[in-house]
Amino acid sequence: MRTRVISSLAAATLLLSACGGGASGSQAAAADLLIKSATDEGIDIDKGCAEDLAKKLSDADAEKIVAAGDGDTQLSAEGEALTTEMLGCVDIDSLVDSLIEQIGDQPGVDKDCLRDVLKDLDPEALAGGDIPDGIVECIDLGG
Repeated sequence: MRTRVISSLAAATLLLSACGGGASGSQAAAADLLIKSATDEGIDIDKGCAEDLAKKLSDADAEKIVAAGDGDTQLSAEGEALTTEMLGCVDIDSLVDSLIEQIGDQPGVDKDCLRDVLKDLDPEALAGGDIPDGIVECIDLGG
């Protein structure tokens, strides 16, 4: 169960870290693909914000995102840094709702506790791999 929660948080982080957009070429294709992916997950993104930041993606990073589709990819250090900036384009409430939807119906998960722990979620910390304090207390492992 704990692994499922951590995996879901990691998946959300990867989705967010991939978000981007741009003015033309590969950057535009990456923006279209990833903004749609976030929207499909119920995460609201300021499209203009994401597109402005994605204009800074290198062609190579944008092409990697497009080639990966819904999968994961390894970006350059510059691309990774931009993904952290792009987290500022995400509506936190919709991110929290998406996380709760993904993991809240698992046996032993207290949705109210989870919502309380995630209400002040720092997406940059999440992107850095930090699991929010208190999340483990929201899970009854049955033992």
